Amino acid sequence: MSGAFDLGEMHGLLPGLRKRNLDSPPDEVLRRIFGYIQCSADTTHPELLITSVTHHWREVAIKIPSLWTRVSINHDREISVLEAILSRSQNLPLSIYIRLDAFKYRFITDYMAAIDLLVPHVARWRHLSIIATNPVLHLLTTQIHVLPLTALEHFELVQSDTGHIQHFGPFTFEPAVFRTLRLERAMIYPADASLLARLTHMELKESSLAMLDEHKLLSLDYPPSEARTPSILALQHLVLDASNPVPDRGMPYSPAFSAAHLTTLSLTRLAAPSMDRVQALSRFFGTALAAPALHHLTIADIHGHALVMLLSVIRAATFPHLDRLTLASIDTSGVDERVIGAFTEDVAELVLARLDPAPLFRHLLVPAVWPTLRRIELDGVEVPRAAIASQFGLD
Repeated sequence: MSGAFDLGEMHGLLPGLRKRNLDSPPDEVLRRIFGYIQCSADTTHPELLITSVTHHWREVAIKIPSLWTRVSINHDREISVLEAILSRSQNLPLSIYIRLDAFKYRFITDYMAAIDLLVPHVARWRHLSIIATNPVLHLLTTQIHVLPLTALEHFELVQSDTGHIQHFGPFTFEPAVFRTLRLERAMIYPADASLLARLTHMELKESSLAMLDEHKLLSLDYPPSEARTPSILALQHLVLDASNPVPDRGMPYSPAFSAAHLTTLSLTRLAAPSMDRVQALSRFFGTALAAPALHHLTIADIHGHALVMLLSVIRAATFPHLDRLTLASIDTSGVDERVIGAFTEDVAELVLARLDPAPLFRHLLVPAVWPTLRRIELDGVEVPRAAIASQFGLD
């Protein structure tokens, strides 16, 4: 079955649908239909719409625990149904989505009660996403950070209002289970840095490179006095967007991660307004770009000293397995032969946007440069390599 179900439209047509006897499909067929709806429906509560179609649909749906494993707590959700959802999900892992970004200076007690209902099920929390304003985040994380998050695989924490990056924690994860972390305008402390050892995916948006600084993982104010080895050992995918170094407080920046397994790296809107930030970025770039297994690299909206330092590190590196390079909104005048030469013959796809492509394209006129390059995209339009010279006046 392909395509998405529009449950809202289906719900509006219920009177007509009931005339066709929607109770007729066997239960096993209904189970499969429910599974498709749950995966493709454009709604946050497909299970509630499913149970409102017919009485028989409701009876069948209530007996399928997997339909009740997504818990949404938001402004338009009746908290009263939460207890029933938790009961119907039986002992299956839970995905919890809390979105309370409309509360700025107060917190409604009903939602605190919802957290109280969830706490006894903490051993089932597999996915936890919280999007809320600063005061609400502080209230929620105060309740949550004391819990042992032993089953948690993915954690997302987003401060929805603007302002300073906020720090939350310490959190206790199970390192053998915890795998992905996304932070936006937030930073977390683990109870111990080693709890992040098996983290494979990390995305930091408008956050801080302190999350990747071994000296600052446990405390910004009291960094250790001795050198530390990296705690994050299994990182594969790293996305940094406007997440810059914090000022040194004693110990200089020291990478908290090993790049041995890094395959995807995205660097966007990084800045170095002072010399200590330049030095911190240099150390970070040196670690991340030394990844021996890097396949995909994205560089976007990086300017000034940060870009100069980045290109300098690239010139001194090699990327034997890189097959996709994305460049956007950067000054390409510094992309010389040594930068091009760092990316070896495995490059198969080049994606460019909002930049002057000529400095890059001049190098591509030489057939020996990136001989396996099969696709070039410029601002969303594919450009045949054979047409570069004539199309861009580079004859």
